[in-house]
Amino acid sequence: MKSSLVSPQEWRRVAVFAVIFMALTMLPYVAGWLAQTESHVFSGAVIGVEDFHSYIAKMRLGARGIWDFYLFYTPEPSEPVALVFLPYILPGQMIGRWLSPTDAALTPALVVTYHVMRIVFDLLLIGVLYRFIAAFLKTPSQRMTALVLATLGGGFGWLLAFVNNNWLGSLPPDFFIPEGFSFILLLSLPHLALARAALLGGLLLLIASERPERRWIWVLGAGMCWWLVGLAVPFYLAVLYCILGAWGLALWLRQRAFPWAFALRAGLAAGLTLPLFAYYTLAFSRNAVFAAWSAQNLLPSPHPLQYLVAYSLFIALGVLAARWAWRRARLQARFALLLGWIIIVPVLVYLPINVQRRTAEAVIVPLAILAMHGLARILRRLRPRQRQRIRRLVLAFASLSSLVLLITVSAGALGAGLPTHIPADALAAFDWLNQNAPEDSIVLASKLTGNQLPAYTNLRPYVGHGPETLLGDEKAALVNRFYSDQMDAEERAELYASVGIRYVFYGEVEREIADPAISQRGTTDPATSQPEWTANLELLYDRGGYRIYGVP
Repeated sequence: MKSSLVSPQEWRRVAVFAVIFMALTMLPYVAGWLAQTESHVFSGAVIGVEDFHSYIAKMRLGARGIWDFYLFYTPEPSEPVALVFLPYILPGQMIGRWLSPTDAALTPALVVTYHVMRIVFDLLLIGVLYRFIAAFLKTPSQRMTALVLATLGGGFGWLLAFVNNNWLGSLPPDFFIPEGFSFILLLSLPHLALARAALLGGLLLLIASERPERRWIWVLGAGMCWWLVGLAVPFYLAVLYCILGAWGLALWLRQRAFPWAFALRAGLAAGLTLPLFAYYTLAFSRNAVFAAWSAQNLLPSPHPLQYLVAYSLFIALGVLAARWAWRRARLQARFALLLGWIIIVPVLVYLPINVQRRTAEAVIVPLAILAMHGLARILRRLRPRQRQRIRRLVLAFASLSSLVLLITVSAGALGAGLPTHIPADALAAFDWLNQNAPEDSIVLASKLTGNQLPAYTNLRPYVGHGPETLLGDEKAALVNRFYSDQMDAEERAELYASVGIRYVFYGEVEREIADPAISQRGTTDPATSQPEWTANLELLYDRGGYRIYGVP
């Protein structure tokens, strides 16, 4: 294991790489902040805006002094569940000690905290990732190359983005699957970065337990790391169990004897997390609202050819390293992990479950290690000057998808429009609601407005988030019917009463839905140009083109 040690000089290089990498990921956010104007304020998100607002809203939940999570993106009441989304609720609790839930400065403070978390957890992941790579590759140059492949690597997604962005029915996987590729995760998802760092850290400690010195301390440490995985992303525990099972099976096949010692250590470390996994399983299955949320959280895998194209470079180089890993696995159990992991993932991503693509979590890591060793075999046959040129060419090609994604989201942020930027008048209306409406009141609004609402107020939308709004598509269709005056008075009254709607929000997005119906009347008379649904509602707020109505 001495060859796996990392020298101080290496760590300094890793630190420089990490700083440069984080500076790159900050570019689209800096663009977003520079593009904001007096009329449009940057939300703090450049990608996955819908989920970003939900994470800020979960932090706000903590700022309100609430520890147990409940679905606030749906009007149906639900029993709260403990130990869910703690990576967001806990920081919110800390911010809530200085700012009250009705303070207009709360959301900006939560957004800043979110990005501080992103930077801290990303740096942690890069450090753990390098140490994990060092357990398999000997030379600093190989390790650094593998780190670049694991953090920036992708396939032909950049080419498909220009040729056919919807090839075989989906975007290229390297543009939308953070579990399968690292750059998306490092760009925008701090809780996934924390979970991956803890997952790899636990595997590293389990590898260290191969040595007799302090063996059970390493096993206990692995279990504690994986507890952190479960608290960050509960489903990843199931993925972890599959990875450990595949590792054990590969080891069994290679050593031609059941690996009792490994099974005992891995079983004990994983067994420490079983109470947490059992708790989440029972909590979600017994809570009808949470069970419905889980059932409609559909994350199917793209076509197999999409995966093949996305990982083509890693597969081509990794095949050259398969024999090397197989030979080393005979005496060093950790090398069986690389093979077991990449073999089990193609099975997991097409299991008949609703979150297929999430099972690809961190597979880019063993692929990057194998690809680097395969590349090293090719480079050994070349002259020194050619080696450096080919290495740079491979890294540049592998990083093209990440570069295209970075440029795309930066350009989107510079546009300073919805959804990355929110009209200042909308924020003023949100603040009025937050100051005057009782907590958890139900607000009828468009899905886009409903998505923003819990991030800026302590209220709940009728519809606002894909998976977290129960029957969200049906609710969104009803909202469109409502604003476009396709409901009669009786239907509107039934809608209000069905879930206890207290307020109706009427802003820029809602007006776009209503305008066609108003235009059909062929009048500009203010008395008759108002939507019919405003009848019998009390106008409570009217500023900057935004109105809020109270439901009697």
